[in-house]
Amino acid sequence: MLISFKHSTRHFIQTAGPKTVLFAFLFVLFTVWVSEIRAEDTLVLDDMVVKAHGVTDDFRTGDVDTEQLTSFSTVINLDKIDSGISNLGALLSKEVGVQVRNSGGIGGYSQVSLRGASGDQVFVYLDGVLLNDASGGGVDLNQIPLNDIAAIEIYRGISPVNFARAGLGGVINIRTKRSVTGTSGTVGFGLGSFSSKRLFGSLNHKTDNNFDLLALGEYLSSDNDFKFLNNNGTDWNPDDDVRERRNNNEFFRRSAMLKAGYDFSDDVRFELSDQYLNQDRRLPAWNNTPAANTHFKTERHQVVARLQTDDLTGLHMNLATQLFYGWKEEFYNDSQSAIGLGRQHERYNTEKYGSSLFAEWPTEFQIVSANLEAGRETYEAKDLLRSRPRGDSRRNYISAALQDSIYLLNQRLLLTPACHYQWYDDKLESVTGNNGHKVPGFDRRHDDLSPSLGVRYKLWGPFSVRANVAQYSREPSFYELFGDRGLTVGNPDLKAEEGDNYDVGLVCNWSTPWSWLSRIEFETVYFYSKIDNLITRIFDARGIGKSENISAARVSGLETRVAFDLGPYVRLSGNATWQDTENRGDIPAFNGEDLPGRWRRSYLARLESTYHWLHSYVEYQHESKMYYDAANLLPAASKNLINFGLTMTMPLAADAGELVFDFELKNLTGDEYQDFNGYPMPEQEMYFNVAYHF
Repeated sequence: MLISFKHSTRHFIQTAGPKTVLFAFLFVLFTVWVSEIRAEDTLVLDDMVVKAHGVTDDFRTGDVDTEQLTSFSTVINLDKIDSGISNLGALLSKEVGVQVRNSGGIGGYSQVSLRGASGDQVFVYLDGVLLNDASGGGVDLNQIPLNDIAAIEIYRGISPVNFARAGLGGVINIRTKRSVTGTSGTVGFGLGSFSSKRLFGSLNHKTDNNFDLLALGEYLSSDNDFKFLNNNGTDWNPDDDVRERRNNNEFFRRSAMLKAGYDFSDDVRFELSDQYLNQDRRLPAWNNTPAANTHFKTERHQVVARLQTDDLTGLHMNLATQLFYGWKEEFYNDSQSAIGLGRQHERYNTEKYGSSLFAEWPTEFQIVSANLEAGRETYEAKDLLRSRPRGDSRRNYISAALQDSIYLLNQRLLLTPACHYQWYDDKLESVTGNNGHKVPGFDRRHDDLSPSLGVRYKLWGPFSVRANVAQYSREPSFYELFGDRGLTVGNPDLKAEEGDNYDVGLVCNWSTPWSWLSRIEFETVYFYSKIDNLITRIFDARGIGKSENISAARVSGLETRVAFDLGPYVRLSGNATWQDTENRGDIPAFNGEDLPGRWRRSYLARLESTYHWLHSYVEYQHESKMYYDAANLLPAASKNLINFGLTMTMPLAADAGELVFDFELKNLTGDEYQDFNGYPMPEQEMYFNVAYHF
């Protein structure tokens, strides 16, 4: 393994550009510098080693410690919030630097973008296990039930070493709920617009003999038959416009999660978990015909076995190792040819399994962290109409990451030189397309080294400045290479994406001495990305999409977030993202145009109040200036949403638990918008939930 790594490093230095070599040089320079400081400086930082700052009570080895971060991040804590009939995408879209596009209604396809990066370029993890499949298509956020989630961690730009693979746009980590001491649980139901229904429950039990069990389950469905303006595909002719209900847009989902753990001691814990999902999503036709019967079914399991061992040997090392197995089966049925290219009835099977090891070694002056992951993923597709295979594919991979968190100047300065290494071995068998055309097989190996460097410096009191620079690379997915589903076709000639990320910003987190303004939070960040061989989906005049490499592209922008705690009961917050994307490719018709599917402007203003048992909020959300196509001929209408929510928590008799009533109104003004062209979103929505916590 050591010989292989040395060979990869030598090859990297010979073939990389000058900036990459500079990254490696800086990494070595800082390591040598710290070694000299150890030898000569008498500064002692015992508190930094002994204490963890800003972590939760259930913090575990492998979780991200914000005190070791130079990147810009956001954490959405859902541990004590009932999510209601909502979805992960709706929550993420309210955060700075994050954009989410939905295909319409509850359960519709939901894709996330960080700082202008596409959904394929954003890596989404569930408890540290990557959800992005080699089969591709990005992660559908609506396949992650909020009922299971305790916290959502968003890392924009540079990614912590806790995640062995890092995305061009950043990382989102979904942390599921964990057992707490005692016996507790929840049962409840929800009702809402468009015949939406929800049933959910959970049970937690942790015994005195260190055994714990957590079970969660949820059922969610909706007819999604909201009204919309159907222009029948003729924007220029308003005479044939008609207002009608959405047809064939129903959604059903059943999910469950089971966790069992045992604490052998304060430093050793074993946990086994299984998350299950089964959903069926109907897909409406472009002309909204009621005769359409197209649907997409998904069933999956994700099993994880985790062993955590802390404070090992005299070096006080902490280790967390995981074995994981994922199985997913999907059915796409368009036998009537209502949506895609001809009649299709396909089955897709994805299996992935592997192991990972996270280790950290804290010392007086620094914390060295490492992550190693190896796995295998297989993908099988079959044409059920013609009873023929569509080509089997597999990917073997090794990912490694190393980071050194170096504290200097009495902890005022933090340096985090890091490096991610990825090795892929892909094999794809030949594929037969819908029209009988043959696509030859594909077999290749590829590796890349992605160095990064982060700096955080405390200027004065609550003010600090941060700066990060990193290089990233992403292999095309099987879907991008050989996609043949609905209105998309593959491109086996795609190259790997490569990019540089830069950001610098000012952060303020101030607990003031005033009672009327108890806390001020402020953050402003400038970011810039340069991407070579960017993979984007380009649609022709028929609406058929194909993934293509853009020789060069760039994304730049400014993120600003601010929040004020006005006394003990009121919080005023807001954020704004301005971003500019540019296609710098070789195709004259697209050169200089905006990259499709990215909003230029995103704003959010929110006022919320908590008084004893009552919590309420009102918010305004705006997004504007986006194009659906690479030629920028199809502009999207601006989005202007006003949402309102009210939650009442009513304690019952002693030790009898509490009742929680949750009421939401979304899109009060009935704004009509489409995140994806031809897929309208609902107008006004109303949802009501009741939960009993015991």
